[in-house]
Amino acid sequence: MFTKSSHTVISVAQAEKIAIQALTFLASEPDHMAKFMNLTGMEPADIAQTAGSSFFQAALLEHLLRDETLLLAFCGNENIDPAIIAPAHQVLCGPESS
Repeated sequence: MFTKSSHTVISVAQAEKIAIQALTFLASEPDHMAKFMNLTGMEPADIAQTAGSSFFQAALLEHLLRDETLLLAFCGNENIDPAIIAPAHQVLCGPESS
């Protein structure tokens, strides 16, 4: 599904915006946020401290990429093309992850 998006160019600012939208989306649904926190071992205070870091933002997008139903719900809610999530994730991971 995401292979065609590998050539999509996403800026760091765009990727960060998408990640913050993802955090807002997850936080709006307690079950989604609880699942993310359980999988990562994070507590609310951890999230508050790390929300601006590219590592955390990449983790948010990776979480969406691992659950297609959640990914599509997020993209539909935010009117975002699902094909840009993988490139945004790559940008937040940095060049060493390519």
